[in-house]
Amino acid sequence: MRLKLQGCGLCASNIPVWEGRDWFSYPVAAGNPGHEGWGVVDAVGEGVTNVAPGDRVAALSYNAYAAYDLADADKVVKLPEALADKPFPGEPLGCAMNIFKRSEIQAGQTVAILGIGF
Repeated sequence: MRLKLQGCGLCASNIPVWEGRDWFSYPVAAGNPGHEGWGVVDAVGEGVTNVAPGDRVAALSYNAYAAYDLADADKVVKLPEALADKPFPGEPLGCAMNIFKRSEIQAGQTVAILGIGF
């Protein structure tokens, strides 16, 4: 699907690209390395059923610092009306959900969260 982006979060993993590290190929693609974008679905491809043009979504894509980006249907989440007009980089929430799923945290357990990031 194609997204008309409204914004993109800034990840610490983006910083080495801007520092000019030797292991990157420059110039990078337009909008790269943004991957925490949100915006409005502008167009969908054949077989996409989870979102429609006009839906506001958070996406995991790879050129989200551009005005438009492409994302696979399984890499977007439709945002609820409660988040209308609010910035929402969904990738950090996805990281947290992945951690909860992999760690099998159960109700009644005590969990300590130290620092920020992964």
